[in-house]
Amino acid sequence: MELTLPITVYWDLPPNAPLDDRLLRCCHEILECRPLMLQLYDPSEALGEGVQEILERFRGTPVALSLTISHSSLPSIAGIQTALSGVKELLIAHNTLKSLREIPPLSETGLAFFVNRTNWQDLPEVVSFCRERGISRLVLPMQRLYNGEVPFLLNRSEQEILQNSLSAIGGVAGLRLTIHDPFLWRAFNPGIPFPQGGCQAANTMIAIASDWGVYPCPTLPERLGEIGRETLKEIITSPAKKELRLRILENPAACASCLEIAVCRGGCRGRSLVMHDSFDGIDDACR
Repeated sequence: MELTLPITVYWDLPPNAPLDDRLLRCCHEILECRPLMLQLYDPSEALGEGVQEILERFRGTPVALSLTISHSSLPSIAGIQTALSGVKELLIAHNTLKSLREIPPLSETGLAFFVNRTNWQDLPEVVSFCRERGISRLVLPMQRLYNGEVPFLLNRSEQEILQNSLSAIGGVAGLRLTIHDPFLWRAFNPGIPFPQGGCQAANTMIAIASDWGVYPCPTLPERLGEIGRETLKEIITSPAKKELRLRILENPAACASCLEIAVCRGGCRGRSLVMHDSFDGIDDACR
């Protein structure tokens, strides 16, 4: 099934996003597409005029806005409390235990922990930290593969190591978790099927990168258009986007004989595209 318009829009702002015509146009075009959720990420060291204006534009609209900010910008939220009143969820971004311990999230905020090759073994400590500080919300965001990054993954052996480490601390009971990687999900939720039913890129979600490029999802670097050159609705309803969605729906040729294909549906299609330059390659996390 292909949706006419996405349920969720991911919007990654450039650092210190200026309050300019393109930012205002993007707000207008997102509202025109009527998503249920806007996931806004601002990596700036302090929250500036750009993000404040976005919050004001979406305040009072039917769009549920989630805001993820850098841990270094946490002190600046005191000055934008009115704008924040329209934010459904505020997440503080970290990618090291050191920063987490030095600048912990407030108990009324959630934690977004960006997982990578150097910090994945810290995840049990992150879970324990959340319990100790009364933090009930933990998000492991999708890796951004817009700029030629090396895809992060855990192989089967590493997934088992993480699963056992999490089990040793009592699992993740009491945490509201969001995990987009189907194989990382297995380590946190053994025996529970991945809830999203296969890759939802260019269907329930769309992503706007910090350079204004529009992508099927943050982890699938297949550029569909650019804010300012076409409208967001034109990009979402374009033949190129529809054709890409059909390609995503096809099971990878490398997975044809796999007994798990009905469950994992090919894993992360963006990761396999980057690593094999094809939608027919296997997601290496499955090997």
